[in-house]
Amino acid sequence: MEKITVIIEADGQVRVETKGFKGQGCLAASKFLEETLGKTLEIKKTGEYYETEQRENVRLKTNGS
Repeated sequence: MEKITVIIEADGQVRVETKGFKGQGCLAASKFLEETLGKTLEIKKTGEYYETEQRENVRLKTNGS
């Protein structure tokens, strides 16, 4: 399950954490928050970032069409 968590620290700093995204999907999913919240100071990539997205392609062949 994909999830985005926004954490506001006592000093006012905001941290955005993503879970369940594979590859660069986490960056695309959290981009709107980063743009809304302000300047990004640091990006830490987890192991999920380096996993590849699994996609299934299905090709169908029909007779006579």
